[in-house]
Amino acid sequence: MSTGGSSQQPAEHRRADVRPDGRRLRREQGRLATLDAAIDLILAGVSPPTAEQVAAEAGVSVASVYRYFDTVDELRQACIWRYLERYHELMAIPDIGHHDLTRRIENLVDARLTFYETVEPVARFARREASRSADMAATLQRVRATLSDQIAQHFAVELDQMETSVRLERLGVIAMLTSFEGWDQVAEVGLSRDSIARAWGTHLRVLLDPSTG
Repeated sequence: MSTGGSSQQPAEHRRADVRPDGRRLRREQGRLATLDAAIDLILAGVSPPTAEQVAAEAGVSVASVYRYFDTVDELRQACIWRYLERYHELMAIPDIGHHDLTRRIENLVDARLTFYETVEPVARFARREASRSADMAATLQRVRATLSDQIAQHFAVELDQMETSVRLERLGVIAMLTSFEGWDQVAEVGLSRDSIARAWGTHLRVLLDPSTG
């Protein structure tokens, strides 16, 4: 019986509408496999990997690599985002903005050290690529901005009590101190994780707590 103008499609058509596009799914799976192969090569010390090396690692043709990515630069930039997706939770500061200052400092320091120790190979690769790729430089800048925004949120109680110029100065110094470059500098001279944590903690306390001055 007619329902008086109902435009519902037959059930078999509705099922067809929601059925996954197999070709598109296979393409996305191949694209992700290619990215993971490139990341594995970088972690193994092949930096930067060529399209031929990535194809061999992924078990696909070079032509397939260029179907997924227009250029090698596009592939390399996508690698960074894929890698960060794997470890996205490590970028976060636990209980951001909560607890007393001592606990918040400890949470920031521990989160940053764990993040840098984990992403070190790809972070170095990204910084080398950024020197010749505007897109990669922009990607790095977005990551840095995210980390800086987290610091502003995490220490808002202390920073918001400062004059604007002082607040911006302190925020910039904290971001620089706890950056990948800052970590790399002190790790390179042989400081242990515990030593870095103590040094960062001491300086963060001075920057954020006026009573220590």
